[in-house]
Amino acid sequence: MSQSSSARVFAAMLFAAALCLFAGVEQSRASEAGMQMPDLREHQAGPERKIAFFSLMIPLIEQQNAEIAQERQWLQNVRHQRRWSVRERHRLSTICERYGLSCPAPAAVNWSQLLAHVDTVPMQLVLIQAVEESGWGTSRFAREGNNLFGIRCFANACGMAQRGSGRRYQAFESVGEAVRAYLDNLNTHRGYEQFRQKRAELRRTHRSVTALALIPELNNYSIRGEAYLAALQSLLQTNAPLIERLRNDSTDSLS
Repeated sequence: MSQSSSARVFAAMLFAAALCLFAGVEQSRASEAGMQMPDLREHQAGPERKIAFFSLMIPLIEQQNAEIAQERQWLQNVRHQRRWSVRERHRLSTICERYGLSCPAPAAVNWSQLLAHVDTVPMQLVLIQAVEESGWGTSRFAREGNNLFGIRCFANACGMAQRGSGRRYQAFESVGEAVRAYLDNLNTHRGYEQFRQKRAELRRTHRSVTALALIPELNNYSIRGEAYLAALQSLLQTNAPLIERLRNDSTDSLS
């Protein structure tokens, strides 16, 4: 190997090591309660900003999905019970209320419908929608209101106004709160019924619930329609390897 080739290899190794260290720092910051969205414009566009964005978001998404998964597992554990304690009835009622469903008594619950609502969303899908809606976390709504998903609000003077239009967008106390609002939106809004049905079908037929499988069911998320879905598919294809590498790095750091 020539001296110049050796230098390039060494430089690449140093760069990779630096990125891993940087990702670890960002993931540690993301674990802090009530984390605010930092100004990612400070990071150079390209790999550096991508790693900063994904590393901040991955732990928050994992945390919110884990909470939903716990609720779902509890529902699956108790659905066939004949006797329910007062505490269990209260927990069931609380979950149903959160997802906009009526559960007057355990025997009257439509369990298939309930479990179609109480379910996780693939990590890759959450990330690429956040990228598309927030411009890699650099939009004003992301920086000033922690809103990375283009979530609107409709009350007078709510949230943040979009300059040049009458639209208003929600402002969140933290990025984690915004992630949960996004997940709740997909799990409750009537516009995403097909999304939930497709996810439930994948579960029922023991197939993987993936971003690729669910993107076609998000045509109601944006007025851009098919162009929006194509943008998500392109982002997924381009960024899936990096996302999985960072997820593995995050898992390894916890083991």
